[in-house]
Amino acid sequence: MAPATVCAKASVVCLDFITQRKEVLYSLLSVTMYSCADLLIYYLKGRFHMFVIFTWISAGIFTASVIDGVVRRSPLPLGDRRKVIGLLAINSLLSSASELVTTLANVLATPGDTVAIINTAPTVVFVLSVLLLGDPFTLAGISFSVLSVIGVALVTQPPILVGTLVGDISNEYVTGVSLAGGSAIIEAVLVIMYRFIGNYDIPPVYVTLFNGLICLPLGLTFCNVFDVWSTPHSIGEVFALSSTGVAWYLAVTSLYLAVKEKQRPVCVITLMTSEVVIVMIGQYLLFRVENTWIGYIGALLIMVACIGIEVSGNGVDEPADENEEAHPIIEKTS
Repeated sequence: MAPATVCAKASVVCLDFITQRKEVLYSLLSVTMYSCADLLIYYLKGRFHMFVIFTWISAGIFTASVIDGVVRRSPLPLGDRRKVIGLLAINSLLSSASELVTTLANVLATPGDTVAIINTAPTVVFVLSVLLLGDPFTLAGISFSVLSVIGVALVTQPPILVGTLVGDISNEYVTGVSLAGGSAIIEAVLVIMYRFIGNYDIPPVYVTLFNGLICLPLGLTFCNVFDVWSTPHSIGEVFALSSTGVAWYLAVTSLYLAVKEKQRPVCVITLMTSEVVIVMIGQYLLFRVENTWIGYIGALLIMVACIGIEVSGNGVDEPADENEEAHPIIEKTS
């Protein structure tokens, strides 16, 4: 077979994959951007107070959203604007809480431990999807969700989970992992919210714009109340702070598009557990934080869970037949 023919067939296969499995690409982009943000926050924590970092992230999200809105001029859906704005407002409050507690957790603990605990969210999403969205309760779904959580724990081996004496754990670390646990629950609820928002065909720019409108004033208030505001002293620091906000904006946008495309939040959130692997590699390359062979086994389990949840979901994410009745607890109303 001629090389040109092979390249042509490979291009067709790649294009077909992109067309058929866009949610995978969105999820991977979101994972990459969240990982970059996590590592940048860890890098910046010795230079700026956590509230300053939070404010810069919020400013980045707001600025990127405004630019996106001006360039693309995406209108809000005309029907039932009151409900749409209500969903966006609730989502923004949850996003603000998630952004704040995740930033604090990354500062007080380490990116690896924070990401590990946050990525226990698939089990929460699985339960919520069954209860609220009417998703099928499958053995494969619960098995791969639990497998991803086990893999996450093996990768980072947080001291609080592997037998370190309580007296040897600092209060700062305990606070950090506690915040990460809260973030896991918020992230799970957020992913479910994205499903509802996506039902109204709301452009992602409004999801991030509403988030920025709440987070930015909140961050400025924290900095002023606690008198911790400081300005960057170099172009490198400005670039790092700005990049963290832009990365977070791209991560949220991609995650929303992935859930909207897939319509099964548990599949997307399980794919997101691959963030642990990226952060683990990034910690080693950038900060020389090493891992053990147990951690690499955990990384393998995460990959198996991600592939398994995607493959097992292929047969159940088709639209229901018109004669079939779906009974989610919460439905879109016209």
